Amino acid sequence: MGWEIKAYGSSKVTLMTTEPDSGYYGVHGIKAFVQKYGHDAGRDVLYFTGLHRANVLCETSGQILRLRGFDHTKKKIIDVGGGIELVDQQGNISAAWTFQRLIAHWSRKHAAAAYIPYDKKREIPPEYKYKSPVLLGEETEFPLYLSALHSGLIMYDPGSKISDASSSSAKVKARNQFRIPIGKLAALYKKFTAINL
Repeated sequence: MGWEIKAYGSSKVTLMTTEPDSGYYGVHGIKAFVQKYGHDAGRDVLYFTGLHRANVLCETSGQILRLRGFDHTKKKIIDVGGGIELVDQQGNISAAWTFQRLIAHWSRKHAAAAYIPYDKKREIPPEYKYKSPVLLGEETEFPLYLSALHSGLIMYDPGSKISDASSSSAKVKARNQFRIPIGKLAALYKKFTAINL
């Protein structure tokens, strides 16, 4: 019925898991990106991790997340060719998400979104209990997302991984998450309500 349903079991919720479509990652893919920028986690595993906030150096990755083409004072996109960029210490764009791709994704998935809390029992199979209140976000615009990213409310929290990295049968897992604390969700919508069920 036009609603995106998101369940959450912690203090943060994932908004998007879109893979970069530009920069080194966009050209060479996830495997080459993690091989170049990831860290050795032992046991033949490479990880690319770290909590990235806009315009702040992430100590874990050594990279900075920045917005290009967005005027945060006017809260508007001034260059449609811009995007969200991850920049390494040499000034190279290691990964980027173009505005063109993100705008389509955001409007399609978040025009109306319901956030539902749950508890999970770690059994086999796992059991879930859904709770109140259900948070309803309506009437979003992509500049609201970018403003929240610029102010540090939204964080890029990746966990991309290569297992058996030195073997010819290496396993690659992409995990590109943009996350926000539950208490800050209202910043993304013009209408935001909590409903007790």
